[in-house]
Amino acid sequence: MDRYSMKFGAHYLPTYVPDLDGPLPEYYRTMFTQMEEMDQLGYDHIWVTEHHFAYYGGTLPHPPTFMAAVARTTKQIRLGVAINVLPLHNPIDVAESYAMVDVISNGRLDFGVGKGSESHEYRKFGIDQQQATGRMYEGTEVILQAWSDKPVSFRGEFFKYDNVPVFPKPVQRPHPRFWVGCARSEDSFRWAGEKNFHLMTLPYIYREADVLPTFVKSYRNAQAQAGHDFTQTDVLGKFHIYVSGSLDQAIREAEPYLNNYFDVHAVADPDRKEQGLLTQRDARTQLAEGFVLAGDPQRVVDTIRKWRDEVGLTTISGTFHFGGMPQELALKNIRLFADKVMPELK
Repeated sequence: MDRYSMKFGAHYLPTYVPDLDGPLPEYYRTMFTQMEEMDQLGYDHIWVTEHHFAYYGGTLPHPPTFMAAVARTTKQIRLGVAINVLPLHNPIDVAESYAMVDVISNGRLDFGVGKGSESHEYRKFGIDQQQATGRMYEGTEVILQAWSDKPVSFRGEFFKYDNVPVFPKPVQRPHPRFWVGCARSEDSFRWAGEKNFHLMTLPYIYREADVLPTFVKSYRNAQAQAGHDFTQTDVLGKFHIYVSGSLDQAIREAEPYLNNYFDVHAVADPDRKEQGLLTQRDARTQLAEGFVLAGDPQRVVDTIRKWRDEVGLTTISGTFHFGGMPQELALKNIRLFADKVMPELK
């Protein structure tokens, strides 16, 4: 028995490949089938992300609509958004939409916010990305007010409301579990800690190995300095996952679909370039060096333990289906992870 019990979920950022995935109704049914199986297999979470205007996530642009559908065919698995790109939206509309998900699911919503990673989405929405931090901080306060038992009264730089009643209220009181997705800015990690929100990270994107542990330490220090009990909050790491009989088999089977995933992302914004702290690694490197959780079950277990011990992760969110992968491979991946990996870390 491992002395650190972890939580496990699945992350859906759909990279739609029409020739492989089929028509969108069929693609949705594929994802619904996987999620219903995860509910039976004991996964803790299903996470849905928000993207727009491209096949990189853009076929699922309004997560609460999708999550409400999932809520009706699952019983126990928690339903999370990772993340709502809050600066792109009116926060009262966000509060209403996700409160409905919490009501429909009878209190299974996990709510995550962030600034997002796609500059082209800000341009196409006509929103100044330089305002993203301020809009997110203000929007968060508005949502928390909207989910309280009082009307929203708020005066900020971007949002102003006077005694606005907002319905419905979430089932979970005082509000659903609140997460913040952080990547580039240490200030965001500190802010999440000061607010005592749960933390979402992308461990595989950093150029140097010491960056993320330093950022997570800043998050935990900010919690402690604000007087919060930091043992009650989770740190999630999102990874692509492919469990197979061996690392060689995993590379052979998963590399083509991981390359498709990266290709779909590249087409979404051809001008995008990672810089500074972040880097882009090719599919083979990610699979072979542990940036994708891949290989036989014991290798995947050992890789998760490494990330847990070095970064402080308490939760793993896996993208098990990506880049036009056939349903039979995705389900095999999902089942092997549940059967051979999760029990070693719970």
